[in-house]
Amino acid sequence: MNGWRAALVLAAGLVLAGCSNHDRAVGNWLIEPEQAAIDRALDAPEAQRLAVSFRRSQDPGATGDAVPRRVGAAVTVYATDPRADRSVTVEHVGIESYIAVPVRISGRDAPDTMQLEPTPPYRPRAMATGVEETSLPRPAAARLLLDYPTHTWFAWTPNKLTVLSSGALPGLAGKEFDAAGFRADFGRRAP
Repeated sequence: MNGWRAALVLAAGLVLAGCSNHDRAVGNWLIEPEQAAIDRALDAPEAQRLAVSFRRSQDPGATGDAVPRRVGAAVTVYATDPRADRSVTVEHVGIESYIAVPVRISGRDAPDTMQLEPTPPYRPRAMATGVEETSLPRPAAARLLLDYPTHTWFAWTPNKLTVLSSGALPGLAGKEFDAAGFRADFGRRAP
């Protein structure tokens, strides 16, 4: 009988936990990756190979090693599609997408971005020219959120979204949204 009682108590606890309020306040909203861990990821053979491939794609005549060196702070990029997101709070509109690391690659004139997986051990995913993600101005307590379909960048806090820039909707720069406005106004404007 004790086994059954324990099982019922456990089941009730799991049910109640599933019904609890998941819209609780965020304790530590802005958690950026540890820069030393990012540097170790850049030193990994996978990152070196990606850098060599990227440099060759930009300059087919390039030869030799292409060592990526971080030239600024890495930033976690979150992604969302406001037309698909049904979250009732701003706090839950995005998910971790990748870590953008501004790097200088030997043989290149300007810095580029290495995209890493958003969780340790931060494996390399891709490279892109320029340093768009890490050069966008955003408040110190805001995450960087990207809407891929419109290439719109937001400063994202638990209470609001502020448009930093938009490829498809440049007139929205500076506009602020709450959760309802984000879904209604931004979703309606998006192509």
